[in-house]
Amino acid sequence: MPTRVIVQVHPSVGDAEARVRRRPIGRDNDAFQEMLASLMRLAKVLDDLGYWGLSHTEHHFHSEGLELSPDPGLYDLYLGQHTTRLHHGQLGFVLPTHDPIRLAERCSMIDHMLQGRFFVGLARGYQHRWVDVLGQRMHARTASFADRDADLENRRLFAEHFRVMRMAWTQDLLQYKGPSYEVPAPYDEGIAAWPPAEVTRRFGVPGEVDDDGRVVGVSVVPKPYQQPHPPIFQGNSTSAGTVEWCAREGIIPTMLTTPDDAVFELARRYREVALASGHDVAPGEKVGIVRSFMLCERPGDLERQAARHNDFIWRDWYQSFGFLEGMRRPGESGPVPQPGETVASRLLESGMIVGGTVDEVRARVERMVDAGLEYLVWHLPWGIVPEAELVDQLGVFAQSVMGELDMVDAARQVLAGNAAGS
Repeated sequence: MPTRVIVQVHPSVGDAEARVRRRPIGRDNDAFQEMLASLMRLAKVLDDLGYWGLSHTEHHFHSEGLELSPDPGLYDLYLGQHTTRLHHGQLGFVLPTHDPIRLAERCSMIDHMLQGRFFVGLARGYQHRWVDVLGQRMHARTASFADRDADLENRRLFAEHFRVMRMAWTQDLLQYKGPSYEVPAPYDEGIAAWPPAEVTRRFGVPGEVDDDGRVVGVSVVPKPYQQPHPPIFQGNSTSAGTVEWCAREGIIPTMLTTPDDAVFELARRYREVALASGHDVAPGEKVGIVRSFMLCERPGDLERQAARHNDFIWRDWYQSFGFLEGMRRPGESGPVPQPGETVASRLLESGMIVGGTVDEVRARVERMVDAGLEYLVWHLPWGIVPEAELVDQLGVFAQSVMGELDMVDAARQVLAGNAAGS
């Protein structure tokens, strides 16, 4: 099983000066056009270098110019039309805020248009500003450790929407009754007096319409190009409970956990639960690890480069959402990072940044490959760091890490497998 590299970007625009001068730069059309052109260049580079995938996240209302990704599916389709091998997806759609059937239809259509070069990532949503607005019709609120009731409702909606979405992909006739979703609606009475009932009886799925002309089930079209559906990922998994749920459902967790050994242990637990649930997986199969990779010619350059690449986005943005809690030392109390400690040094110490010389980075990646991890998710600060610098890093990594560890051909192998199975 080859190890595949997904480059995860959070499309951003402008430097510090531009974000002030062009405020709100998130609504600046020229900036957005520049970003689209930049993403196109990135996709073509990844396609040429043999990377397996490119992904985006879902966020809304980011007037600040960071993470401009209100519809990652459109990025997937747009960029996928201009690549030939690269897989496109998202990590991920915030499922509690979406109608599950509408999202299933959208994903199936993109999967067809990209002829299988598509994967689906799902997430629960952690930003109050937009989840609480866009989720209001679903009564969805943000996943939060601070509000247990809201968190439990978010988790319940996530599980229910996931079930409906997968049923829509895999069942010709969808019938479902749950706490907050019914198909048909109303489920118990059905939908009365369907005018072309005879046409549906003759050409539709058997059982869609009963003898009285009532709709008693629906058929979600089209079904996905990939069977039974595209690969499903869970974005930024950290807890053992989430990993075990993924294992039972056959979902691929992408783990933001540090250090690497903690991910290896969770991967072992994933396999135990998966095997007990009837899924035949090899060690590390269907498991991803999220890291930033940083190659330096001189070891002394690493922390300076890490600070330049990550201080702004991690210190001023991700830290405010509690992401640095995942880099806390065992038994440590107080703030993370500690007073006098930089964000960059904590990212390096925790292992979130895999950095150093080519030999040092390759050695870390080789441990991940030897553990059988199927996916490496490269958290790439695209739009934050100068484009030419990141393209150079991607090229060196592809040649000197992926190439040396026989990872470059993964994209071609998987695409060939999809075509054979269609």
